[in-house]
Amino acid sequence: MAFRPARLVGAFLVFLISAAAPAAAASASQVTTPPPTQFGIRLLEVPASEANDPRAKLYIIDRVAPGATVHHELQVSNEGSQPLTLSVYPAAASISNGVFQFAGGHIQNEMTTWITMSHDTVDLAPRASATLTATIAVPANAPSGSQYGVIWAQETGKGTGNVTMVNRVGIRLYLSIGAGGAPAPNFALGTPTSSRGPDGSPLVQVPVRNTGGVAVDVRGTAQLTDGPGGLLAGPFSATNVDTLAPGESHPETFELSSKLPEGPWQVSFTMVSGLINKTEKVTMKFNDNGATTTAAHKSFPIVPVASGIAVLVLLAAAALLITRSRRTHGARPAL
Repeated sequence: MAFRPARLVGAFLVFLISAAAPAAAASASQVTTPPPTQFGIRLLEVPASEANDPRAKLYIIDRVAPGATVHHELQVSNEGSQPLTLSVYPAAASISNGVFQFAGGHIQNEMTTWITMSHDTVDLAPRASATLTATIAVPANAPSGSQYGVIWAQETGKGTGNVTMVNRVGIRLYLSIGAGGAPAPNFALGTPTSSRGPDGSPLVQVPVRNTGGVAVDVRGTAQLTDGPGGLLAGPFSATNVDTLAPGESHPETFELSSKLPEGPWQVSFTMVSGLINKTEKVTMKFNDNGATTTAAHKSFPIVPVASGIAVLVLLAAAALLITRSRRTHGARPAL
């Protein structure tokens, strides 16, 4: 079956276009757009230690001991009708504010300097593909912990004048350094809160904290049930997939329909990262001012109510005694 770059979108497919400043201003008639190209990059294998993790089919996720060397096979494909030349290289990345952030250009970090590619450039005929190997040689004195990067496949084209067009696609690298097996992934959910968007639509945020030892990519959905008149709504997907390094927190955001009535609703939030699945159920009410009432499903507060009933009983008994006392002292014996 032919490889489709479109499938890589679910894993990671990014087109970056940059233009170098021309030496002199060019008119619109002088600038030409090159024919579109379509190319992709994908993994051809999954490490045995990560075989059960769905993310490992999309990204390079590996646990490597200091002093060890590992190899990962990749495939680059030209899905266009024109021949093209791709450069293939590793570059730095980081995780911040719930986002897997790519460094610009060929900027390196410590981990990417350990990577060598079997080919730095690849010439591809139309509808052709090629297999490459990324070799990661971890130094014996490498520090323990997590490091991140990208293996890019890049096409650089020339426009009119000094305009340079750059397209690139890549595969994320999540590398855990240390002896033994990788630390267990995990995350925890906080209490959902709500606000209103500019159009009045409810915006719900669910705090997510990475409580495990490796990075997680959290995808969320929200299902609304038991609304006014028994209404159902959803599921709604979170606006983004949040990537969290160990110890980091970031809210998953849901943009709900502006047509939803105020409520109350029973809302079930489900967050998934790999094989981890967490659910948070709350009662929510979307007020006109954007305030949200949330409540966990708790038992009826018997003790406070019982105390209140006891006070009412005592007050009633006291009132009865006072009434009887007044009647006794107010009665006169017959003569």
